[in-house]
Amino acid sequence: MCSLHPDHPSFYANAFLHAPIGIAIASVHGEWAKVNRALCNMLGYDEDELSSLDYRTIARREDLLIADQLVQDMLEGGSTSCSLEVRYWHKSGRTVWISQHMSLIRDEIGNPQCFYIHFTDMTRQRQSNQLYSVITEHSLDIISFNSPEGVCLYISPAVRYLLGYYPEELVGKQHLDYVHPEDKAYLMGRTYSDTDKITYRYRHADGHYVWFETTMKFIRDAQGKVETTLAIGRDISERIKTEQALENSRRNLAEAQKIASIGSWEWDLLTNDVVWSEELMRICDIEPEVFCGKFEKLITYIHPDDLDMVLHNIKRAREGQPYNLECRILTSTSTDKYVHIQGIVIYDSHNKPYKMHGTVQDITERYKMQQLLEETIDRYTSLKKYNPDGIISLDKQGYIVSANPAAQTISGYSAQELVQLHFTDLLHPDDMIRALAWYEQFLQGEMTEREDLSIKHKDGRFINLLITPAPIIIRQQIVGCYIVVKDITDQKKTDELLRQSEKLSVVGQLAAGVAHEIRNPLTALKGFVKLMMYSEHSFPRYLAIMKEELERIELIVSELLMLSKPQTTNLRCMNLKEVLEEVQALIGTQAIMKNIDIQLDAEGDLFPVYCDPNQIKQVFINFIKNGIEAMNQEGVIRIHLSDDSECFTRVQIIDEGCGIPEDKLPRLGEPFFTTKEGGTGLGLMISQKIIEHHGGTMSIYSQLNVGTTVEVCFPTSDIQLEERRAVRA
Repeated sequence: MCSLHPDHPSFYANAFLHAPIGIAIASVHGEWAKVNRALCNMLGYDEDELSSLDYRTIARREDLLIADQLVQDMLEGGSTSCSLEVRYWHKSGRTVWISQHMSLIRDEIGNPQCFYIHFTDMTRQRQSNQLYSVITEHSLDIISFNSPEGVCLYISPAVRYLLGYYPEELVGKQHLDYVHPEDKAYLMGRTYSDTDKITYRYRHADGHYVWFETTMKFIRDAQGKVETTLAIGRDISERIKTEQALENSRRNLAEAQKIASIGSWEWDLLTNDVVWSEELMRICDIEPEVFCGKFEKLITYIHPDDLDMVLHNIKRAREGQPYNLECRILTSTSTDKYVHIQGIVIYDSHNKPYKMHGTVQDITERYKMQQLLEETIDRYTSLKKYNPDGIISLDKQGYIVSANPAAQTISGYSAQELVQLHFTDLLHPDDMIRALAWYEQFLQGEMTEREDLSIKHKDGRFINLLITPAPIIIRQQIVGCYIVVKDITDQKKTDELLRQSEKLSVVGQLAAGVAHEIRNPLTALKGFVKLMMYSEHSFPRYLAIMKEELERIELIVSELLMLSKPQTTNLRCMNLKEVLEEVQALIGTQAIMKNIDIQLDAEGDLFPVYCDPNQIKQVFINFIKNGIEAMNQEGVIRIHLSDDSECFTRVQIIDEGCGIPEDKLPRLGEPFFTTKEGGTGLGLMISQKIIEHHGGTMSIYSQLNVGTTVEVCFPTSDIQLEERRAVRA
């Protein structure tokens, strides 16, 4: 502040000296004659240094050319003032941008006297302008200025790179017109603060939409009214894709955990905070809203009996040991669950544990299945170990894989000795071919019936066995066979005794009829002999009759002897019709005594059956004899012989007797159960066993006061079948 009057000369000197802007007086040739303090401060020199310097030495050469041209123009009268920017070298070496306003001062006659120059430091402004230009021109984000109504006033060149538009295409346009329709309503409906951030999709020039995150700043005037809006938008499409991929991964992980019943957890050892996955909460039946993520709370879900084990394993894990265990947990429904827990410890840079994370898998069903499997194995082991029947297992080649104690007792061999043998090594030579064919048929999936076989005991004797097969199926493939072995040596002897007893019973019952039948031809023979004794003539015709009667007696006696004496089993191919004709002749005598006619009705002449004829005769004699005894008056017993199919031959014995009550039919064949007075029930039982031994089946149908039908079917072998076809051809 100066107290001098404005008209005083010192006033102007002080104003020059203390002016806030730089001022200099320069000669017409451009040299500075006098400078003020502001100019000295701008350039870093004191007044004497600047006055003694040629300013051209501290100005940029390219700027001096323009300045000299303007000075020359003013000196020639072209103008009295001009403005320009000149870059000067500061005393420190940096560049100073200075705006110069030069005025030419002339004398009374118009001759140039000096230049009066104002200097303004434009360095900061120029730097700001350059920085702004760099930011707006080269930023990868879109910078825009918009009116309060959302109209674009300016947009940076980055819009070309990010959205495919030239800036002039968007200036003057409403931004919302380019926003995705689903996001437009959201942007229009929300409330904004002075500095805000929004995320939306913006339409690209080629039509697809790009995700943007935009930071907005409201610029207000002195009255607080929004004058313009600065917006900086950034393409976040990749981030959105990454976030969506992470979300999909999280969702897929959650689904995978749900499918596998595996939950994950993370435990901060420093804060004791625990984070559980949704699946782990589901396993433990914990609702997310009531979940407490503190370790002390969560271990309360461990079953009390397993808690010490869990804590011990945690301690070992913190000491560097593996964390892997199975335990029980308590759920909100008070149901115990079995889980498998495993995890690892994370160490910090100082090798101190600070975090654990791992998984929990629900193994309740697996544990139950394991228990069930163990029980099944125990049951199987007990069944095999304590079964009174022998059980051996064979592989597909027929080698013995295992044998239970009963099988060892039956065969006389130890388990170690048996597993080194093929099953045929134990068989009787006569059963070898049949057994191999039987096993091959079984492995092909054709279920076979039980079979009687003889094996050689370790001590050298042969024993009879009844074997029952059962397939070993793994993955729906037959990989072997279980054989249940029953020693029927004693039973065979008993059955043979029963058969012989039944034969003797049949012979005894036939004795009366046979005696009557033999007495008739003997009477005829006796008469003819007497006649011939007292006659002198020969009677050739009588001799023929006598021979026929003698042959009949011989046949009856031989058949009777065949039934009464023991016979070894001798299977051979027989014509069943011929066997039945012999039975008809043998039993016919007893039938005639009761005025019963036995009729044989065959649908052909050849019915080949592989059988023991003596045993088959015994069977049919039993059936026909039962029919005779069931008929209290004269009648007919019909024997119907037919082909049930190409593979079976059927025999039906139909009587007209009193019939059998329906409630007693299921018990027929039981030992000592009979419907006859004085009967033993053994005859039907033995007959049934003989039929089964021949691979046949037996059925009995009866109706009270109408009669009974006994139906027997025998299998026809391939050889027999070919013979039958040849005969028919």
